[in-house]
Amino acid sequence: MTYRMLLDTYSLMYRAFFALPASICDPEGRPVNAVHGYLDMTTRLISTYHPERLVHVFDDSIRPAERVQAYPGYKANRASDPEALPPQFLLLEQALDALGMDRAVAPGWEADDAIATLCSQAQWGERLDVVTGDRDLLALVRDADPTVRVLFTVRGVSDLAIYDEAAVEAKFGVPPDRYFLFAMLRGDPSDGLPGVSGVGEKTASKLAAAHPSLFSLIEAVDTLPPRLTERVLAAASYLDAMQRVVPTRTDVEVAVRSGMLDEGRLVELAKRGLGGPIRRLTQALQESG
Repeated sequence: MTYRMLLDTYSLMYRAFFALPASICDPEGRPVNAVHGYLDMTTRLISTYHPERLVHVFDDSIRPAERVQAYPGYKANRASDPEALPPQFLLLEQALDALGMDRAVAPGWEADDAIATLCSQAQWGERLDVVTGDRDLLALVRDADPTVRVLFTVRGVSDLAIYDEAAVEAKFGVPPDRYFLFAMLRGDPSDGLPGVSGVGEKTASKLAAAHPSLFSLIEAVDTLPPRLTERVLAAASYLDAMQRVVPTRTDVEVAVRSGMLDEGRLVELAKRGLGGPIRRLTQALQESG
């Protein structure tokens, strides 16, 4: 059985940036803490799980046009990244390429969409693990062949919550294939999505568990308690928009770039404050074969 691991790069870089001090800099005083932490996270994942292939999946756009068109408030109020974080993504790309690793991106789309598409393209006999701190990717979990698990970051990658279908249902009260309906109803303030007014996580879970789709819920809305019926109907246009916003896309074009080991370039990058992480990751890659 082929074992592939997909890393939600932005999610892990963001965690690494805040986990390590900005005093980790290159000789010119530019912070490299996020790259430092990300490379060490990758080392730990390889050493612990031994994937046969590991793909670093990047965002191309955090506000894809189709989602914004459906709901202009999507991520509209999200705070800008810390000034020292965005420049580190280019440095990370350079390091991954020089290490000979794979990175993927879906032009015009988020990393979530690229990951979902790669999972949808998995072949029989393949096993995939998705490493992320984004709960929406729990909808990808499946026990049937090809299998998909989510390794959810609780505290970096040293503490990962492992989600198969049973774990998703135990945690949220819904199977993975109903997670998107649950998310539409509950909302996500971090993405600018308010959800249905007056519907919290418990109610959203009960509704999604009882109805296989939004259409099914709307069809049966008159069977709900009167106040809940009123709230769902009042949010009908919002929920319709959420069908084009919340679910990850599984049909986007994904470009995968395979790096080529470049020891000379690695020496140069080591001099930029990445010597330890590069040495540790190189050793882990060699030991994994």
